[in-house]
Amino acid sequence: MRVLVFGATGSIGKQTIKVIKALNYKLVGFSFYNNLKQAKTIKADYYYSPLHKNKSNVASYDDLIKKSKPDLIVNAIIGFAGLEVTLLAIKNKVNLALANKESLVAAGKFVIPFAKKNNIKIIPIDSEHSAIYQAVLNRRDQLKTIYITASGGPFYNKNTTNVTYKQATSHPNWNMGEKISIDSATLMNKCFEIIEAYWLFNTKNIIPLYHPQSIVHSMVELNDNSIISIMSKPNMIIPIQLALTNFDSSINSQTDTLKFNKLNLNFDLIDEKKYLPIAWAKKILKNPNNSLAVVINAANEEAIKLFEQKKIKFNEIIKVINFAINNIKIIKVTSIEQVYVIDQLTRKIVQNYSK
Repeated sequence: MRVLVFGATGSIGKQTIKVIKALNYKLVGFSFYNNLKQAKTIKADYYYSPLHKNKSNVASYDDLIKKSKPDLIVNAIIGFAGLEVTLLAIKNKVNLALANKESLVAAGKFVIPFAKKNNIKIIPIDSEHSAIYQAVLNRRDQLKTIYITASGGPFYNKNTTNVTYKQATSHPNWNMGEKISIDSATLMNKCFEIIEAYWLFNTKNIIPLYHPQSIVHSMVELNDNSIISIMSKPNMIIPIQLALTNFDSSINSQTDTLKFNKLNLNFDLIDEKKYLPIAWAKKILKNPNNSLAVVINAANEEAIKLFEQKKIKFNEIIKVINFAINNIKIIKVTSIEQVYVIDQLTRKIVQNYSK
């Protein structure tokens, strides 16, 4: 198996490379952004950085795909920037293991039909969607309800007035990148995952559940009211390996097994009046063809930058997103080009928030 990894120096990218080595697959190429030191430790024939083009040996993302000739592309780029790679993978007719949920959040309406038209498989890497994918293998027509679990991050039901950037990027269960850790803490990550689940599994029957242990990665209820859950310790190695092996569970992932005598699992519904990201996700599911998801995604990315720069406090991130929603017209999206225009317009609006 020839694998090309985009976003190779990030958390998912680094773990993916470990899995590639463990499976004796070939890493044929990779992209990175600004981590030159880490990139120099990765061995592959082709590599590209949009920030360090002079340190690259190919001319573009598209050139990287064409020259490396992968059997599978892993898109682990952070944020809206990953949409370009998702579209290029499909255009080049290469199956896609997707860790970049923003591709589907902002442009699922266009990505999914494009993939079907080109007969390209999109395999989720997110642990929640990997679990759902496993649970509905060979029984998609029996799917009734998806229960998508949320750890709640480090501040669930706690006062967040004086939260620092370091605290917000420290997840209690997972070792994740900075942006996704903050998204987990605000529950924006769960908002995005609900939208992603809609596009991947073609259902609006999605219920988020607060589950602080992060042991049950998601559950599906079938038409006969039986429920299938996928459980493991919080570790991305399993979903990454499943994505790379087309969900072959016969391969040992070298991860620890669960000790059932030590399990203490809790589940609860999430108050969407208190946690607006859940309310936004449900609103988007009612009308997935409008621009609300694009606005929320762009506003969130810019708000996190403002928080990192200490221009806003942690508990203002949601306020900033709401500010964007209230200051841009929500319209029907009819083209992928329009997605990019709305994304840029939203970012400009958020940038004015702190002025």
